Amino acid sequence: MRSYLETMGVDELAIQANEKGESEHDTHHTIELSQHQLKIIKRSRVNNDLVVELTLGQEHIVHLPPGDREKKSLATSHNQQHVQIESSLLTVNGLARVVEVKRLLLEEAQSVLQQELTITNVSSGKSHTTVRFFVPYLKVPPHLEDAIMADEATSAANVAAVAAAGIKKR
Repeated sequence: MRSYLETMGVDELAIQANEKGESEHDTHHTIELSQHQLKIIKRSRVNNDLVVELTLGQEHIVHLPPGDREKKSLATSHNQQHVQIESSLLTVNGLARVVEVKRLLLEEAQSVLQQELTITNVSSGKSHTTVRFFVPYLKVPPHLEDAIMADEATSAANVAAVAAAGIKKR
């Protein structure tokens, strides 16, 4: 990620902090892809529960602080094992264009998520591509634990309520 961040013009101290965070903490991506929608939850030390929701084939515009900067994103998908997100954002170093391609590589022993990030600093013409791989997390990701615990508690309460109602009816 260093070269990617350098292309964005990120300060050296911030790059070192990012590297430390990545080496000490896992990153979890929860990806939901349907025929028309994409939802990605990124849980890491850097992106604490960052949620991206996009309609495939439609440009999505959000305004980010500071200064109400406009970020444009467009997601497309060829199939259930592929998604591409093209984004543009004005940074302190000029306009940045990012193309992120996520591919689910199906192997006999294990599936792997391949993430290919290409950033281009439009002002300088400098560009860099980073490829990373993520392995399946076979447990409940930390960012979903509370929701699952709440669902289990609600289910247990509903079972208890139904059992209590059944007892009262007799």
